Amino acid sequence: MEWAIYKKNTGSFVIAVAIMTGVGVVSYLSLLQYKENAEWVTHTLEVLEKTKEVMSLLKDAETGQRGYLLTGKERYLEPYRGATGKIAQNVKALRQLTTDNPNQQRRLDSLEPMIAKKLVFIEQTIKARSENLESALQIVQTDQGQQLMEDIRMLTTAMENEENQLLKKRSAQANASARQTTLLTIFGSIIASVIVGLAAMITNQELVKRERMEKSLEKARDELEIEVKKRTTELVNTNKELQTEINQRKSAESEILRLNVQLEQRVIERTAQLEATNKEMEAFSYSVSHDLRAPLRSIDGFSQALLEDYADKLDALGQNYLLRVRAATQRMAQLIDDLLNLSRLTRSEMRCEKVDLSALVEAIATELHKTQPERQVEFAIAPGLVTNGDAHLLRIVLENLLGNAWKFTGKHQKARIEFGLLQQNDTNTYFIRDDGTGFDMSYVDKLFGAFQRLHAMTEFEGTGIGLATVQRIVHRHGGRVWAESAVEQGATFYFTL
Repeated sequence: MEWAIYKKNTGSFVIAVAIMTGVGVVSYLSLLQYKENAEWVTHTLEVLEKTKEVMSLLKDAETGQRGYLLTGKERYLEPYRGATGKIAQNVKALRQLTTDNPNQQRRLDSLEPMIAKKLVFIEQTIKARSENLESALQIVQTDQGQQLMEDIRMLTTAMENEENQLLKKRSAQANASARQTTLLTIFGSIIASVIVGLAAMITNQELVKRERMEKSLEKARDELEIEVKKRTTELVNTNKELQTEINQRKSAESEILRLNVQLEQRVIERTAQLEATNKEMEAFSYSVSHDLRAPLRSIDGFSQALLEDYADKLDALGQNYLLRVRAATQRMAQLIDDLLNLSRLTRSEMRCEKVDLSALVEAIATELHKTQPERQVEFAIAPGLVTNGDAHLLRIVLENLLGNAWKFTGKHQKARIEFGLLQQNDTNTYFIRDDGTGFDMSYVDKLFGAFQRLHAMTEFEGTGIGLATVQRIVHRHGGRVWAESAVEQGATFYFTL
């Protein structure tokens, strides 16, 4: 009987080992397939990344071109110069990555000359701008650069779409390989375990025949059955929980995919809106610079000529009228300059660095004293106030706020202007306080609007653009600005960064 048990157990274990070996081989082959699929997924992601990087570099080049066209400053060409070399490297990398895809190779055959034309076009406009702004604008107005960019964007979008389809297909294949490997391992282990368990049960059944162990074996068998039922129930419950979790994850993945699609659409729409806005701003700047300035210069020039050449033929009233015409044209020219400066502030590139606000205020106060050395104005400046931001833009903020304080204390024999820092809700709040004319707080809503004035031109000069400029710069630094005042009790302007 023991020999029979030995033969049955040996046969069962041999079968179990054979099954486990087969499962191992199949699992290894499935793992190799999964690894290959995973490598294809990584390859597809690399193609998508390089494609997006090419578009990003082209946009950087356009940004440098646009900045140089608007300002004529060489530093705006840094993005363009940095992008030109990298574009060729990325296109070369794309061609190497897509050697297995004839469709993508054909698209690259069309894309490379387009990119070359686009870079040549940008270089032509930069060269024209270095010689003459009008020549550069004439080149830009041909819309050749915009059409090239649209053609490039269509090709890169087509490449991205194909790679996204390949990514979806290859991800599904990788997931299928992973599931197959897992299922084979689980089922093979279960079958081997069952066979080993059966061998043990056979042994127990044979041993039950022995007199002394019969009752003990029967009891053990009963307990084993109870445990199996318990484990079976637990396994069923666990399977239900796993199925519920799988369904929830699928639902979450579907929701994430939907949200990603919506996000991409919003990005496309916002990008289109931004491009349209930039075009409108460029057109407006061109109109202001040429269409409005020329007639103003004519009016001012002819008025001055009348005053100089026909002074003996004009009475005092006529001369006064011409002086008022000249003053009005000069004021309108100043308004145009202020409006252009305000527009540039919202589009200029920010360069964040450490800025010593106390030192800036000291320098501005010195300049103000030089303009009117006869005035008795005391400046109280808190030392060592340093922050992070764009030094040029923050100087404009302080110049406007301190200039207002200087201007609106001009009617007082002695004046005091203070710059300091408050802590409000763990936030650094800077302030500039004066003891000048002040204003009525019922008009505070108009304070930061463009060309809004709370005092007449005869009282205090200005175009009403300074505080609007301050607000836009502060908002670009992620902060806010507000004011508190009372008539003839001075004013305090607060801002955060």
